[in-house]
Amino acid sequence: MGKLFFYSDQVVESPGNRRLDNILLTGMEPKDIKIGYIPSTEDKEKTYFNTKAQYYRDYGIQKSMFFDLYSKFNPSKIEELLKCDIIHLSAGNPIEFRNAIRNRNMEKVLRDFFHQGGSIVGVSGGAVQLGKTTKLFQMFIEDSDEELEALQLVDFEFLPHYNRWNDEYKKDVRDYAKTTGKTVYAANDGDGIVFEDNHFEMIGDIVVINSQR
Repeated sequence: MGKLFFYSDQVVESPGNRRLDNILLTGMEPKDIKIGYIPSTEDKEKTYFNTKAQYYRDYGIQKSMFFDLYSKFNPSKIEELLKCDIIHLSAGNPIEFRNAIRNRNMEKVLRDFFHQGGSIVGVSGGAVQLGKTTKLFQMFIEDSDEELEALQLVDFEFLPHYNRWNDEYKKDVRDYAKTTGKTVYAANDGDGIVFEDNHFEMIGDIVVINSQR
């Protein structure tokens, strides 16, 4: 198996994000690393991609590929994606991202990449994809009882931006954990989680929410 990196956000100014980045790149030569970037939404002008490519260039990583799930989707590029050292799942609406992954039949591709030793970086809504479901964000959709399974690479759900949510929503999350029996790992901006070989390394103050807490 590979490694999973759950970022609440990913900004260079954050010491926590720097720690996550350093763990991500440990043992690799930046000039040899290739990033496969998957956007959460349509990015025809590659605005978000270019911003993130620059983020990685600041670490000396020069090779990044854009793998689109929307109007420019090209399944012939899957082979190239699987040869990347790191797949980056971008920030954005978790439910829309989950639907795009499913519509392009990319669940197995991403799971296989991880199980064969690849590293996956998820940022915000991208990190949510690595967990059990995107159900925490279904709370914002009226009259929806669809089961929003994510990639299920770990046995928990990830909640980014915990410092930004109001008390009412945080109570809803606690109620959800208690009634469903699921565990939620909530991270403030600047914090995150590294998952490897069924072991966690928590960077920053991660709040664990389950039926006991």
